[in-house]
Amino acid sequence: MRKRNDQKLNRSAYRPAKQALVIFGLCILCVAMYSSTTTITPSALIPTGTMRVTHRILAEDNIYEAAAMMYTPPPKTSMLIGIFSTTGEKYSKRRDYIKDSFLGQDEPRLCSLKEFVRQTAGSRKGRVCQVAYTFVIGAGGNDRPTDHDDDEPLTLNLHGNFEDDCTYLNIKENMEDGKSPTYLKFAANFADRYDIDYVVKMDDDSVISHNALFDWIDSELPPTPYNRRIYGGFSRPSRVKNTVYAAGEFYFVSADLADYVGNELTAADRLNMMHPKRHIEDLDMGTFIFSNPRPVKFIGMYQWKMWTHPHKTETQYREGFTHATKTKRIKVKPVFRWDIFCPPILNDSCF
Repeated sequence: MRKRNDQKLNRSAYRPAKQALVIFGLCILCVAMYSSTTTITPSALIPTGTMRVTHRILAEDNIYEAAAMMYTPPPKTSMLIGIFSTTGEKYSKRRDYIKDSFLGQDEPRLCSLKEFVRQTAGSRKGRVCQVAYTFVIGAGGNDRPTDHDDDEPLTLNLHGNFEDDCTYLNIKENMEDGKSPTYLKFAANFADRYDIDYVVKMDDDSVISHNALFDWIDSELPPTPYNRRIYGGFSRPSRVKNTVYAAGEFYFVSADLADYVGNELTAADRLNMMHPKRHIEDLDMGTFIFSNPRPVKFIGMYQWKMWTHPHKTETQYREGFTHATKTKRIKVKPVFRWDIFCPPILNDSCF
């Protein structure tokens, strides 16, 4: 008798659970019947602004198609290339044939700084241009510093004889004494305003392959915010500074490193870090960058060199550009040319 009563109690204990399952099943059936003729609205399933997704997609378990419809791809990695130039007829003519060759191709992904600003218009989503260029010239008088370190305007708006695809820095023209960090200061400010991911410094006698440039950007350089403290170029070693740096013919930094060198470091900081015997633009830039207290990711371009250098005459430049249009990677050199920096007379003391 007692056993029979225990069995009744056990059955009664399970009864609410069974009732709950029945009610849940009825709810599922009602939802399925209702949804077979109903479109699921964006407000119900997906964030505002994405396209409508019908219940047919989910009913067919096609989650990949549904995810693709809801996914918004990130914008293309963007870049600012500063081509270093200077005043004078010789360099004005050089800018003309660079515009006629490298910058004169029918390539919508490459445009002037002015056109890049026009296309951005408050948002990078509708922007076709991916890489902006500007010629960088020191246009301040002899009374101006070689490295911008005061409250005077960073750039000059020249009237009359000027080119609209040039950036005129308000410093005394120089090569080794502060022009590059002043350019990075300008570039960092521009990047913050117009969503630039990377900043390039390039000599005006370097020739780049278009195909290699965009292939490299799209496949190797992540956009913001995944591009923290990235620096690279063709690697060179420094025995004096005990570091590696990127050759000045072409090097690049992420926008945050441009801000660090140009804005966080002062002109006095940079002067104290420069080579003790003579200022060397690319070596000193590497020293500035590696003074960052956080880890810096260096990308060596020795196996993906997409430019040739130097091309001092118009004929050399045009021939170099013609060759560059036919290839992706232009030239491969040894990783480190220790023989250049360590003469045999020094023997093992170089290392």
